[in-house]
Amino acid sequence: MKYSCLGLLLLLALLAGPLEAQQSATPTPRKGPPVIKLAKWSLLGIAGGLGLYALEHSTRAEKAYSELRAICIATPMRCDHHRNRYGDEGAERLYQRAIAEDRRAQLGIFGGQATLFGSVGLFIYDLRDDRTPTTIPYPGPARRTNFVLATVIF
Repeated sequence: MKYSCLGLLLLLALLAGPLEAQQSATPTPRKGPPVIKLAKWSLLGIAGGLGLYALEHSTRAEKAYSELRAICIATPMRCDHHRNRYGDEGAERLYQRAIAEDRRAQLGIFGGQATLFGSVGLFIYDLRDDRTPTTIPYPGPARRTNFVLATVIF
């Protein structure tokens, strides 16, 4: 029992040496702020915000259309068309509001898609991360010697 504990401590000491060397490796210094990382997350946030903007305006347009449908079902005479306009001023106002809100929703959708594609492009571009530290290779013969020494002790 005494020898196995001593062997375990010796094994841990031998394995701890390469770990310390690996942890002390210094990464290459960055040159300036991480512009790509900030831009990709900013574009993703803007895409989400534009999506919420489009959802809000689409909901408003649907509400205006619902009110217009309710008016047309309740009193069909208010929905008569004269020269591509509603005869009733309230119905025309609801129709114009619905059209305007639909256009705003479309702008939000198109803008959100564009910024989302830009963000995805930056995420893909950022996959090539050349700022990581170089890998420290372990010498082959020394590692095998440590393993053989540990197996002999046990």
